[in-house]
Amino acid sequence: MIFIVGYPYIGERHKRVFNFFKKKDDLVFILPEVWKMKNGKVVIRAELGGELKIVPAKTNFFHSHYPIIRGHLKGWMPAIKNILKKMAKSGDVLYTVSEPNLFGTYLNGKIADKLKLKHVIFTWQNVAYRERLSGLKLKATELLIRKNIALSRGIILGNSRALDVIRPYMPDQFPCLVSPVSGIDTKQFKPGASSDFRAQYGLENKTVVLFVGALDYRKGIFKLVDVFAEAGKQENSLHLFMIGSGPLDEELKKYVVERDMSESVTILPWIDNKDLPGYFSSSDIFIYPSQRYGGWEEQFGYSIAEASSSGLPVISTRTGSIEDLIVEDQTGMLVEPDDSAGMISAMLKLARDPVLRKSMGEAGREFIKNNFSHEIIAGKLENFLRAL
Repeated sequence: MIFIVGYPYIGERHKRVFNFFKKKDDLVFILPEVWKMKNGKVVIRAELGGELKIVPAKTNFFHSHYPIIRGHLKGWMPAIKNILKKMAKSGDVLYTVSEPNLFGTYLNGKIADKLKLKHVIFTWQNVAYRERLSGLKLKATELLIRKNIALSRGIILGNSRALDVIRPYMPDQFPCLVSPVSGIDTKQFKPGASSDFRAQYGLENKTVVLFVGALDYRKGIFKLVDVFAEAGKQENSLHLFMIGSGPLDEELKKYVVERDMSESVTILPWIDNKDLPGYFSSSDIFIYPSQRYGGWEEQFGYSIAEASSSGLPVISTRTGSIEDLIVEDQTGMLVEPDDSAGMISAMLKLARDPVLRKSMGEAGREFIKNNFSHEIIAGKLENFLRAL
């Protein structure tokens, strides 16, 4: 059997990839019975009774800001040991969707070791630990990483740069797979998905530039407003449509008003993933000006992949692992994070060339279908987990 543990799969969006496994009857998800986000304002409950078997368990840790322990136990479920003792047998796989620098990962590894299970861990980390940490904290982190790898039979890496980050801690020939936790539903995110949002907001004759993501400094949202303001001076058909929530949502709204841009910028709160396809397919350009912040760089960019799957050309930055998702000058345009002029130029070029937008959008959809669709990612995950 394959036991899959980790809060990323409590929502339907990421768990859906397992519906594409060839064999599903031996999959068991051990998930938090309740998951709290956005300071408890959003609560998700583990859904039971579907095609995939789910065992709910209690967790007391929902974020990474606790005193002392920080995020080391985020999502960890104390009942996992008893659940596995009852359900698992020697040789089964325990896939912990948790970073190798966390103590919760180590606890699962020790449980797997005691029960003689094949432990698999996951990482998104694409910035070297020695670039982010120093001193005693670095030593403790690297010790924990090595212990977690020693307790594991393989590791799944969410992006290509993560392999370079983790390689110094792995023995030679250690089994690894580069794959995100989930794929993209290319049947849901597709050109032509219905939406009336352009009519609703009076944008029928506008060139809509769409952003979907967290409203925080990491996504470059203030720079986006600034470069859009300059582009709008040269192309008055442009309208910026931003969908998201985060710690800076009120500050962003105030910034738009202060810049007297309320007529050319629309900001909506976060929309459920199942309701997003129409916004993508009815827009003209997708923009995602991610930037390095606090030792973090973009680790994947699901919004980018969903935009490309929907047939949109993408403008983004050369940071983190975004280049995994964009074929430069074929599916989109990439600029340096601090290159405002380059971002303005890319926006204007696409706004004025509908033929280029169409060709890039079509190429982007094919790229996502062939590399990051649920079908492709499910095949990679299933082959890896069953081959251990």
